[in-house]
Amino acid sequence: MRDRVRGVGAPVAVGSGTTGARVVRWAVVVLVGALLVGVPAALSARPGEAQADPGELRDRIAASTDRPWTGYAEARAGLDLPRIPALSDVTTLLSGVTRLRGWYAAPDRARTDVLTAVGERDRYTTPTGQAVWDYGAELLTLVGADPVVRLPRPDDLLPPALARRLLAGAAALDPATALPSRRIGGVDAAGVRVTVADPGTTVGALDVWADAETGLPVAVEVRARGVADPLISTAFGELVQGPPDPTALVPQRGPGAGVTRSPTSDLFGVLGRGDGSSLPARLAGLDRERPQRRFPALGQYGTTLGQLVAVPLPADLAGTLLGGIDRAGAGRTLSVAGQGSALETPLLTLAVVRSTDGARAWVLSGLVPPATIDSGAADLLAGGQT
Repeated sequence: MRDRVRGVGAPVAVGSGTTGARVVRWAVVVLVGALLVGVPAALSARPGEAQADPGELRDRIAASTDRPWTGYAEARAGLDLPRIPALSDVTTLLSGVTRLRGWYAAPDRARTDVLTAVGERDRYTTPTGQAVWDYGAELLTLVGADPVVRLPRPDDLLPPALARRLLAGAAALDPATALPSRRIGGVDAAGVRVTVADPGTTVGALDVWADAETGLPVAVEVRARGVADPLISTAFGELVQGPPDPTALVPQRGPGAGVTRSPTSDLFGVLGRGDGSSLPARLAGLDRERPQRRFPALGQYGTTLGQLVAVPLPADLAGTLLGGIDRAGAGRTLSVAGQGSALETPLLTLAVVRSTDGARAWVLSGLVPPATIDSGAADLLAGGQT
């Protein structure tokens, strides 16, 4: 598909702030149309000749955040989550094929386009925040900030982002072994498998192929504990290393398109700006990390792959989510004092918990076993552990 790079236009005039409904609309925006069907780039990889010490390669991957690139990637996620209306952007992303084009100059200067059969949706990261251009809606949204801990979004599935984010949660002593090299996106890439020893996470192994010299990841496969095939795989089909065209990193809008502002584009970010007094200091044996500034109601418990996230829910949203899970017929009823249902996969679990009187509710999620979710839900309903 030919990429459309728009020229730099005049400065954008921004109108008044958004309403609460518009904030929520953008927090849970649905990717329009069906995902394109194709063979993931990972399946077309050819054997390569690159060699690298697996431990050194892992270190180069972690240090590759300053490596610029431009490329096209395809990601396949096989979590087979049912469509839940308020979470359909996440369930769609984690249950199909996503085609992505990216430009990356630095952590605060990047762009990712999601390509679909009906158009595209572009996310820009700038030194002052983010901007989201929706081609179908003809709307540019200027985003203040998303929390560090948030729901998955398409740019997380680009090979460099996925590799670095997951490897950062693995323990330094987790075994790293060499994998056969592959030719991916024009790169003769060396491979490393990091086997995750922590029993507190469902992640069993992380397979990463990267440029042996620069450490830039070009393909990733995420394997759940006890599952043979990878549940998430992503790879570049095209890749050019080096600084991207700077004009591609400037947020643009089409002629006559609207502009709006939003403090955050993530559902957890919207909810995390509320009251966090119902979140205890400890859940499922994990201590709560210090809340991120501007997101006091976002509970982060632990910092490894076994991290548990808890966020208070408004009563109406809790009811909507519980009803959606029940109607999908794919949830597991939690054995707790209140009411709770969980969407479970071998890799990710997301649960909604509500007190018997309906006055309190939370969403829990993590790459954790079901027992951790059950324990966290019980702790929330009991007021936490000391």
